[in-house]
Amino acid sequence: MAGLEADDAQRQRADFTLTDLQGKAWHLKDLRGPIVLVNFWATWCPPCRKEMPDLQSLYAQFKNQGVVVLSIPDEESAKVSPFVAERDITYPVLLDPGRKVNEEFKVEGIPKSFVYDRDGKLVAQSIDMRTKGQFLQMLAQAGLHSTPK
Repeated sequence: MAGLEADDAQRQRADFTLTDLQGKAWHLKDLRGPIVLVNFWATWCPPCRKEMPDLQSLYAQFKNQGVVVLSIPDEESAKVSPFVAERDITYPVLLDPGRKVNEEFKVEGIPKSFVYDRDGKLVAQSIDMRTKGQFLQMLAQAGLHSTPK
């Protein structure tokens, strides 16, 4: 139990700057104000691929209401870029060379998602695949008020 609490404390303090597929830098601690969902995945992971349409739908629905989805694959750009393009993923996909952020978040299995509220506090996490409804519940814990679509 102490190990799990230490991992959560590490995730609460987590900070990173990663570059997305378009070359834009994203700094986690600079994202105060929006709700931030950080999702770890890989192209070879069936559950990861299954939850991507729901993440895309949520991003499209809530990006103008202060929700940011940051997607961090466990692979290099050469694999990730064509995969993202053919699935019309429009939320930011950040590259993690050397898996430094994966290690900082103690990601050992994927998919894994973490939700930070508008003040940057870790308020929800999942250790497996989520559905759109389950993601909405996680975002609600961060203060998102949504109506079902």
